[in-house]
Amino acid sequence: MPENKYFKNALSDFVFDMADGGAIRHLSESGYTVNQIMKRLDFPVSYEKVQKTVWENLLASRVVLLDEPGDESPEEKAVYVEDRTRFGKISFRRTVIPEKICRPVKWSVSTYGRDTGIDLNMLLSEKCRKNNCETAYASCDFGILKAKDLKQYQNLLSILNERQKEYVEGLLWPRKRVYHRMDTRMSEILFLLLRSGSYMGSFYFMELEEKIIIK
Repeated sequence: MPENKYFKNALSDFVFDMADGGAIRHLSESGYTVNQIMKRLDFPVSYEKVQKTVWENLLASRVVLLDEPGDESPEEKAVYVEDRTRFGKISFRRTVIPEKICRPVKWSVSTYGRDTGIDLNMLLSEKCRKNNCETAYASCDFGILKAKDLKQYQNLLSILNERQKEYVEGLLWPRKRVYHRMDTRMSEILFLLLRSGSYMGSFYFMELEEKIIIK
């Protein structure tokens, strides 16, 4: 029956999340790439499962946003809750909980060409310093480019060093623009692409309420 299959899948996901998912999330939050995580696990798990767990954790922790920063639309998260009767029988039920709602931001927008005389890396680094890396984001089109033009995507990755390239390749980028927090690693990646003239997109500094578009 479809209900039994759904329950088995939910139970399997719950067991994995409790037993193995925590270790994967911990390694991801410690800065390991998907390939590095695979080498450090002492239990059997597929690359795809690790990749999916890492991506979902990035979304849950708001390191990656699927909607533009400052969008006030609520997000929802499905979780499986354990119920136990007084006789000890265990069951699981699926429930949806609202995630944190981002406050709307009234952006002050500036636009720069990639060939401008301004040192954009210095400008953006200063904005990151003044803002707070937790609420600074940049748009990423890796998934779009990979689906649209694989050769151009590979040329883009060739600009990066092996550590940076491994991080980008390990993520499940969707075929749409997403927004990655400007942590140290992503700042290094995007500033390198920007310096080479290979980045077009937007940077968001939520505390400063500034949006910088690079064309």
